[in-house]
Amino acid sequence: MLDAVIVGAGAGGGIVAKELSAAGWSVALLERGPWLRTPSFGHAELRDGWVTGVKHVPFGPSPSEVRTVRGEEGEAGRIVRPREALYGTLPACVGGGTVYYGAMAWRFHRETFRLRSHLGSIPGANLEDWPVGYDELEPYYEKAEYELGVSGDSNPFGPPRRRPLPLPPVADNREAEVLFPAARRLGWSPFHTPLAILSQPYRGRPACTRCAFCNGFGCEVGAKSSTLVNVIPEALATGHCRLLPDSFVREITVNGRGVPDGVLYRTAGRGGWRKLRARVIVVCCSATETPRLLLGSRSRFFPRGLGNERDQVGRNIENDGGSFVYGLFEQIVTDQLGPGVCFGVDDFQFRNPAAAAGILSNYHTRPPLGFIQRVRLPEGVRPFGAEMKSFYGKYFLRSIWIYATCHTYPRAENRVDCDPAVRDARGVPVSRITYRQHPRNADEARFMVEKCEELLRAAGATEVVRPYLERGGRHGISTHQLGSCRMGNDPASSVVDRTGRVHGVPNVYIADGSILPNPGGANPSLTIQALAYWVSDHIRRSR
Repeated sequence: MLDAVIVGAGAGGGIVAKELSAAGWSVALLERGPWLRTPSFGHAELRDGWVTGVKHVPFGPSPSEVRTVRGEEGEAGRIVRPREALYGTLPACVGGGTVYYGAMAWRFHRETFRLRSHLGSIPGANLEDWPVGYDELEPYYEKAEYELGVSGDSNPFGPPRRRPLPLPPVADNREAEVLFPAARRLGWSPFHTPLAILSQPYRGRPACTRCAFCNGFGCEVGAKSSTLVNVIPEALATGHCRLLPDSFVREITVNGRGVPDGVLYRTAGRGGWRKLRARVIVVCCSATETPRLLLGSRSRFFPRGLGNERDQVGRNIENDGGSFVYGLFEQIVTDQLGPGVCFGVDDFQFRNPAAAAGILSNYHTRPPLGFIQRVRLPEGVRPFGAEMKSFYGKYFLRSIWIYATCHTYPRAENRVDCDPAVRDARGVPVSRITYRQHPRNADEARFMVEKCEELLRAAGATEVVRPYLERGGRHGISTHQLGSCRMGNDPASSVVDRTGRVHGVPNVYIADGSILPNPGGANPSLTIQALAYWVSDHIRRSR
């Protein structure tokens, strides 16, 4: 019997595997997607791009990995496929979302961990304070930054830290020359966005080559701090960790006393279902797939699914609010030097009339197809023919995108469960996402969009194109998904305790975005990773 089996080799699972195997634990790390090597990553947008790729991109999940979405309980779920707008896709591969992500590495503010206390009760929102505070998690944020490799400088309004980031910022590009002076003219305090991308060689990995193919692409030189290129190789190097790619886990099994004793899995192309026995099971499948596994792990001891005695598994799923605003300029304002992100402003989080609001930054470089696919044509420009072609040709280097994140508000009615009518190719019920935005989400986003426009106008934009914001919109989930197995002290309102252990179950832990009680107004990857170190620490102590 193994000491631990870890399901999911992404942002959290890779860290848990490294921490436990380095402590001498025998570990199996299972991942439903392939194990890609960095030399296989390329710059062909139709083949390698997460957004622009056609059909089955190398990352997975495959087109057959459907799920369903709906706006309210009682509605039939609508089938959606990977990389469709409502799916909430995270790549299925060793390294998970960190392989293709944009690598923004924000710490959540101290107030985020006490959001209910800070904001009070908000009608229709299910806010809870975290059972762990920022000061407790700060050493784990630091550990993530230093072990993974994060570049940047000081956020003047960021939470307190003991040490600066380990690496200086990635060098400025042409957009920085435009945005930094504009922000200062507005009285704001800009800084360099923290990025899990190496600005100089670090721990045996090379520095970023500044190519234009970053967000949505794998990094062929290994400068992007994916768990694929740092902690997972370190785990394998201990000799105590075995990696099983292309291996889907459908169930956590229990023994005759109702104690979990392993997982039931199947490796693609290698026959039927097999059991892997372990003393501890750690689930790191994502906020949409972790509930699916727990709810599918039914037995006479757990008739409603593992950890679901209080009907909390899958509830409160949410994502941070992300909006894109772009400005058009008469002069060239971008040089397409990657990674592109070099500018951030955090003047408005917990310091504004909209309550929590969020952070804004410029966005990643946009290769041609990515630019065409993401840009929303201004009113008056025909979406075909010479007029459209002329617009794209003129503004490819004469536009700046600003990306704004904001706090959003979980609803208990928003949840992930298993669709009783739809199964995948293996015969396993798929995830069903029931989701409607809290009305306040759009209010927060609108505040941040206005700040984006203010910045672009100050920078000299002749036209600004804003996104459409729907108050109380019905849709699926995004890639920044979290909260569906939230952490808390009360089993009646949470799934795991402050250590990440499932309530009422002695040896099952969760270490992914699903345990975050609420979004933090910024990209969540660094917080997921800090919590993975935190949970790993507690698992080791349980031995």
